Amino acid sequence: MNKRVLVFVLLAFAVLIVACAPAPTPAPTAAPPTKAPEPPKPAPTVAPTAVPATKAPEPTKAPEPTKAAAPDKVTVAYVAITNFAPLYVAVERGFMKEQNIEVTLQKVTTAADALPFLATGQYDVGGVGMAAASFNGFNKGLDFRIVASAAIQPLKNGPTVILVRKDLKESGKIKTVADLKGMKVGIAGAAGSTGAYFVAKALRDVGLTFKDISAINLANPDLVLGMKQGSIDAALVGPPFSDQIVKDGTGVLLAQDVAPGAMTTVWMYSGKFIKERPEVAKRFMLALVKGAREMQGAKYLDPENIKAYLKYTPSTEDAIKTGIPPFIDPDLKIYLDSVKNLEEVFRAEGWTDYTTVIPADKMIDASFQENAVKVLK
Repeated sequence: MNKRVLVFVLLAFAVLIVACAPAPTPAPTAAPPTKAPEPPKPAPTVAPTAVPATKAPEPTKAPEPTKAAAPDKVTVAYVAITNFAPLYVAVERGFMKEQNIEVTLQKVTTAADALPFLATGQYDVGGVGMAAASFNGFNKGLDFRIVASAAIQPLKNGPTVILVRKDLKESGKIKTVADLKGMKVGIAGAAGSTGAYFVAKALRDVGLTFKDISAINLANPDLVLGMKQGSIDAALVGPPFSDQIVKDGTGVLLAQDVAPGAMTTVWMYSGKFIKERPEVAKRFMLALVKGAREMQGAKYLDPENIKAYLKYTPSTEDAIKTGIPPFIDPDLKIYLDSVKNLEEVFRAEGWTDYTTVIPADKMIDASFQENAVKVLK
């Protein structure tokens, strides 16, 4: 083989090797740099769809304190004597407040002043004496009822008395009730009043009638002044005014215990109060009975009680401590027989405008007093 052929063969062989060799792996292409993710855009205040954006919850507030119910207001008419002391005690010692009751007190002179307002519901409660006007009202169907007793006349040594001027007794001009004929007798309310009932009972016992005296209508405080000035000869009077007359030295005892056991003063409810606010009426009676129970026996002269008496009556501490206390039934029980006797005397004296006996249910509603006794036990 000559050199030319050898060169040719070597070249061909080289070409063949190159053709059969695998293609060279290309250098890896550098990946484009990864773009950092953009921070999320803040959510719009209002979404495009107009759905309201969710509002962040506000801090939880402490619950509002529960407000106490407003007190029930009760308007009470009363005569300023110790017969109605359970009311004074119930108000001043907080028994009414315990029952969520706010009492407005209206002072009156006699039952006649209070009955028209009880009948119309302007007064809710009345602490009054039993008078002819009360029975005339019952007969006419006026809307009020006896719901509890106030003071009861004791069987002995009762506080309601007939006093005569000391000078008339000492001179011998007036020795007994029979000597009152033609005399001026001071009575709170005059004919048909609670006081007139006592005088009528005393006069009947000696064969006289109420028409045999000259009855002078004076308010209780004025009876004290009338005896002092000599404008009246005698007076039907109870504590604290009787105690004051005796203490002044202007009057002395003429008659006592003329109506033993008589329920001459009572608590009345207006018909409106009974029908429209019976639950308040029940609570009022609870406080009233509680007041009566806090006056029994030696507790009558408790310092707190004395403060209450002095606030609502024109008495003195000395008169209260030395005088005869009223008899208050601890349950304020209603004495029906006494009511019937009162009506009988008033009719007999011609002080009523009717002649037939009034049924008890037209005069009395004992349910509130009975409920209070059951609750308080």
